[in-house]
Amino acid sequence: MKKTPMPFTLLSFAQLLLIAALPSASADLIDDTCKKTPYPDFCVTALRSDPRGSTTDTPTLGLIMVDFVDKNAKSTGTKIDDLLGKSPDPGTRQALTSCQESYGIISSSMVPPSKESLTKGDYKFAVQYMNAAADSASKCEAGFGGSKSPIYDSNIYERNAATVASAIASSLL
Repeated sequence: MKKTPMPFTLLSFAQLLLIAALPSASADLIDDTCKKTPYPDFCVTALRSDPRGSTTDTPTLGLIMVDFVDKNAKSTGTKIDDLLGKSPDPGTRQALTSCQESYGIISSSMVPPSKESLTKGDYKFAVQYMNAAADSASKCEAGFGGSKSPIYDSNIYERNAATVASAIASSLL
C-alpha cells in the first residue's frame, strides 16, 4: 500500500477546515453586521435569504440591502398602480399618487447612487440616500392621515430595508 506524503495530508486537512469554516464566517459577518442596525432580526432574515450573503464582505451586504430597497420600491409602485385603478376616494387617490412619486424617485434617483457609493467605497452617499428612502416610505404612510394605508406592509418593509442599508453603509465610514 502506497503512503500519502505527510505535507499533502496536512494540506488536504487544512483545505477541509477552511471549507467548513467559510459558511460560518459569513454567517458571523451577517450577525455582527446586523447587530449594528436598528432592525437586526429583519437584517439577518433579509441577508440570509440572498445567496450572495453567504460568502461576501460588508459593502456587498450593503448592496444586497439596497437591492431589497429597489425591488420593494418597484413592486410597491405596481401595487399602487393597481390600487389607483380601483380607488374612487379622492383622499386615498391623492395619497397613493404622492407615494407613487416617492417610490419612483427611490428607484430612479436614490438606489443607483447608493449602489455606486457602496461599490466605489464612498459610503457617505449611501447613508444619505438610504436615509432619504426610509424617510420617503415613512412620509408615504403618514400621507394617509393616521389611518393604516393599503400599502402599509410595503412602507414598513421599505423603511426597514433602507434604514438597515444606511446603517451598514454607516458602519463602513
